[in-house]
Amino acid sequence: MIGDHPQRPFQAYEMTAGWTLVRFHYGRRGRRGNYSEAELEQWAERLERWRQRVEVFAYFNNDWEGFAVRNGLWMRKRLGV
Repeated sequence: MIGDHPQRPFQAYEMTAGWTLVRFHYGRRGRRGNYSEAELEQWAERLERWRQRVEVFAYFNNDWEGFAVRNGLWMRKRLGV
């Protein structure tokens, strides 16, 4: 599992199974927990590369302003899933 959060900046991004889960907790460059579009694009490129090798699941953590839903829908559209 890979957890994205500014308070945990180090992530190895090592695939140790035939699948991985990415949990998006809090964007670094957006506002109030929202992910910026540039940040989402960077993650989308990463997920595309990983999807060539393993099955990837992504989960946007719930927040008080609904950013998780919008960020998740953006990612889903961008990845074409």
